[in-house]
Amino acid sequence: MSSMVRLRFRGNNLADFDFWTKSDPFLVLSRPARNEQGWVQIRKTETIMNNINPEWNLLYISMAELCDNEPQMSLLISVFDYDSSSHHDLIGSVQLTLADMQTMAQSGHQARLGGGEKEGGLLSVTECRLEQSQGEGETRELMAAYPASKGCSCPLNQDDPTYQEFLIRQAQAQELLSQGQNQCPRYQEH
Repeated sequence: MSSMVRLRFRGNNLADFDFWTKSDPFLVLSRPARNEQGWVQIRKTETIMNNINPEWNLLYISMAELCDNEPQMSLLISVFDYDSSSHHDLIGSVQLTLADMQTMAQSGHQARLGGGEKEGGLLSVTECRLEQSQGEGETRELMAAYPASKGCSCPLNQDDPTYQEFLIRQAQAQELLSQGQNQCPRYQEH
């Protein structure tokens, strides 16, 4: 039996990067690379159009893939504003552990998003629950209903110039994170 993690996030009062409308946010969940420095994207949510208080769909992921079964491993949660005509803007990022997310889900506390061009807003973890899957077949069946680790559920493909811009912006966010704690806040109860 393997442990599966059910994660659900909500943004609160996110920075508005759009001129005529509100931001179109999506969330990227990343973990430290296993054999190199930097971060590796493991999940991406759908894009919620024109909404600074988004509630993203459930992410379902094995604990081994998420954090090597180590609840204290730092994970990177980044929120971007989707832009079809230029690069995606980093709204903000925060580093959380699985243990932090469990605490946040139980307590209702929020994490402040930082590192973007503006004050990023707040991130809530509305669900963080561990489940034991009964077997590999059940896990495959359940995971088929959730966003895959490769690709994304927002309208991007690898040939799209927007996708390349997204990769550049994600690299910029990772560069900010490598500059130290002041650029990307760690979870603190609010």
